[in-house]
Amino acid sequence: MLRHSRYVILCCVAVTLLFACNKVPDHRRYIPKDAALVAGIDLKSLGKTIAWNMITGSKLFKEMEKKVPQKNGTDIMSGLGNAGIDALNTFYVYLKTDKRFNSGIKVTALVPLSNSGDWETYIKKNFSQAAIKKHNDIQTASLGKDMFVGWNNHLLIIINATSASSDEATSQPATAPVDMEMELDAAFSITNDNSIISDKNFTKLENSGHDITLWINYEEIMSQYGNEGMASRMGGVSLAPAIWKGTAFACGFDFKKGKITGDLTYYSSKEMSEVYKEFGATNASKEMVERLPAKDLDMLLAMHLSPKGIKDMLTKTDMLGLANAGLASVDDMDIDKLLDAFTGDIAFTMNSLSVERASGNYMEEGMPEQTTRAGVCYVMKINKQENFQKIMDIAAKTGMMLPDTRNAATKGFVVPINARDSFYILIQYPYVTVSNKYPQAKAVIEGGDKNDKLPANVLAQVTGHPIGLYFDIQQSIQKFNVGNPTSEADSILYAESRKLLTDFALNGGEFKDGAMQTHMEVNFTNKDESSIIVLLNYGMKITEALEKAKEKEMEAPQAQPY
Repeated sequence: MLRHSRYVILCCVAVTLLFACNKVPDHRRYIPKDAALVAGIDLKSLGKTIAWNMITGSKLFKEMEKKVPQKNGTDIMSGLGNAGIDALNTFYVYLKTDKRFNSGIKVTALVPLSNSGDWETYIKKNFSQAAIKKHNDIQTASLGKDMFVGWNNHLLIIINATSASSDEATSQPATAPVDMEMELDAAFSITNDNSIISDKNFTKLENSGHDITLWINYEEIMSQYGNEGMASRMGGVSLAPAIWKGTAFACGFDFKKGKITGDLTYYSSKEMSEVYKEFGATNASKEMVERLPAKDLDMLLAMHLSPKGIKDMLTKTDMLGLANAGLASVDDMDIDKLLDAFTGDIAFTMNSLSVERASGNYMEEGMPEQTTRAGVCYVMKINKQENFQKIMDIAAKTGMMLPDTRNAATKGFVVPINARDSFYILIQYPYVTVSNKYPQAKAVIEGGDKNDKLPANVLAQVTGHPIGLYFDIQQSIQKFNVGNPTSEADSILYAESRKLLTDFALNGGEFKDGAMQTHMEVNFTNKDESSIIVLLNYGMKITEALEKAKEKEMEAPQAQPY
C-alpha cells in the first residue's frame, strides 16, 4: 500500500511550501556541482498570495488525497503541515546522472526541517511499516522500493531511484543493489569544493529572488554525451571539451499579476564567447519587420542570425571543412559564398490560422480529421546580389521553381505544392520573400501594406533585440473549430483553456557578462489576480469537471451481456 505514497510525497512537500516565505538557504551546499539539473522554489512573493487553507480546501488537494490508496491518505496529505518542515525556506530538487540506477538518473530533493522530531513522528504515524535507522549523524527510512529519506536536525533529503538490476535499463551487466543508507550519508557529506555553491553563476541565479529557478548544467550533460561514446553513433561528429566547458542555462520565473515572466540566461564557454558575442551584436531589422503582414496575425518571429557568427561557429566546432565538402558538388559554391548572399536578417509570420473539422471523416484512431490553414510568409534580406543569384540559379536547375511574370517590377517564381496550393517567391533587392499567399508576398516585397500596420505592442516585443518572438494566443484560437466536444468535461476543458491566456512574447539574444540574455512573458486574460491563483483556479475547474464526468459514468446504466 505504501507503493503509491512514494510518488506523491515529493508533490505533497512542494504543495506544502506554496504558502512559504523565503530566507537565503544554506542547504544549497548539499547540491553537487555536477548535478545535471536543479530546480528551486523561492516563494517569498507567492507566500503573500496563497494561503495554506486555500490549497487544502481546494478540489485539487482533495483529488490528491484520493490518489493515496490508504485509509489515512488525508492524514498523509494534510499532515505535512505539521511534519516539522521549515516552511520559511527554499525547496530544491536536483537530477544527477548515475548509471547505478534505472534510467541512469537519480532524483534528489532537499527539504529544510524546523523540527526533526515532528518529521519523525509524521513518518511513524503515516508509514508504520518504515523502519527508522540511525546511520552516522543521520536517521534513514525506506518509504517504498524506490523512495528513501534521510534527515538530521535541519534537513530532510529524499532520494527517488531504483538500483539498476539488469542490462535492460542500462545496457550493462547487472550490478549489486546500491546501499541507500550509504547513499544518503554521502548526500549529507558533500564538501564545499564539490558543491554547486562554488559556481558563481548558479549563486547569482539563486540570489536573484525569482519564484522558481531552473539550472541546466550543459557541461555535465555534454560531458556525459562524450563519455558514452555517442559521437560514434552520430557519424563521427565530436566536439572538444573546451567548447562546452562552463556552459549552463539559468532560468528564473516569476508569477505576477496577470502574467508569468521569465529571464533566461545561457552561459557560454570562454572558447565560444566571441562567437556568441557576434550573434548578439546586431538587432533584427525593424524596417524588415514593418513590412510584414499584420492582418489576423497569429505569430511573428524576427531575428538577426549573423553570417559571420555561423562561420565562426563552424570553425570552432571543426565543421567548416565538412560543410564545404558538402557544398563541393554544387557548382562553384562554398560556405563563404552561401553566407555572403544574406545579411542575416530573417523574419517569419503566420496569419489567419484556422483549424476545421472535416465533417463525417474520422482517422483510424477514431479522432475526427482536421484541416489546418494559414498564411505563412518568410522574408530574408539579401547582401551580395551575385551570390544570391547563384543560389537561385542552382535552385532553378531542380525544375521545382517555375517563372512567375505577373509582376514586371519583381522577379518571381512559383513552387507548386499540389493542385490547389503553391508557394510564391518574389525578389526585389534587398529582399526575398516566400509565401503561400501571393498578395502577402507582393505586399511585403513592395514595402508593406500601408493600411495594415503591426500594433505598437507587437513591434516593441520583436524589435530592438537580436531575436524577437510574438504569439497571439487569442487570435490563434478564434478559428479553431474542432467540432462538438465529446463530453461535458471536454467542453469545460475547451472553454476554460480558450480564455486562459492572451499572448506569449520572447525577446533578447544580447550577449552580456559572458552570457546570452533573453526575457519572456506569458500574459493571462485575467489581469487582476496573480497568475498562480489563476492557474490554481483553472486546475480546480478542470478537476471538478473530470470528477463530475466520472460520477455520471458510474451512474450510467451498464449494458447487459447476452
